[in-house]
Order: sequence, then structure tokens, then C-alpha cells
Amino acid sequence: MKLENKIEEIINNGKWIKNDIGMGRVQCIKPVKDSKEMLVIIVSDTLSTPISCRVEKIIIANGEIIVFYDGEYIQRVEKDEYDRYRNFLNENEWDAIFRHDPVKHLYENHMISEEKGLYAEMHETLEKYMQSGYDTEASEFLCKKYNL
Repeated sequence: MKLENKIEEIINNGKWIKNDIGMGRVQCIKPVKDSKEMLVIIVSDTLSTPISCRVEKIIIANGEIIVFYDGEYIQRVEKDEYDRYRNFLNENEWDAIFRHDPVKHLYENHMISEEKGLYAEMHETLEKYMQSGYDTEASEFLCKKYNL
């Protein structure tokens, strides 16, 4: 299935995914993985600092991949923590995410992918998606693949 490889392709591409999150707000997400877990790094025109969150679950709904993170355990990404994120972000990305209007800087520096169909949501919204129907088999496959 094409969607089963999409996350891996996005991670390997190394670019950010831009999402319109409603009411004129925009966020950019970058899914990354290390040997233990999958994370999503998020910048937004409304956040005062970048954040990093552990992915808790992945589902496929309406042909789109939604990664859910736990909103209680969001970690602020601090400017002096580059060594912690150097395997996921290059120096240009690091500089861009700490500027005023990081989404604009990521876009202007061609760090945003044209890829669509990957979204990040807080874990609290998971039930809404599950009730409205989702691809159970593909979602379970992805969760097993990423040890979620």
C-alpha cells in the first residue's frame, strides 16, 4: 500500500510538511525517528517556540495519515539544544525555526515539501477520528512498524 511507505518517504526526504490548521493558522511538522521512537517537531505561526512530541498513534483516515501526539508531554525545543536534534535538523533548519515567523522562513528557504496528506493532532482528538471511520488494517500496520 502506498500510504504505508509515505511516512518513511517523508522522513527520508527530510523536509517539513505545511498544514493549514484553520482560522488562518499554519503549522509545519517534521516527523523524525531514532532507534527508540518516532517524534514530530512542530513550528507554527502561533507557537512562541518549536515543540517536540512523541508520536503515540498513527491512523489513516480518508486517504490521509494522521500522527497523534500526547499533548501533556510536549517538550519545548530550546535554541541551545542543537546537539540533541542535530540528527534530525540541519543548521539552516535550526536557524529558521528560531526566527520570527518560522513557517515563512522554512518556506522561503525551500525546506517545505510539496507533499500533502500528513497531519499531526493531539492525542485527545483521536476518538473523533476513530468514530468517523478509518483504515484499521493500514493503521495497525503503521503502528506496529513504528512501535507505537
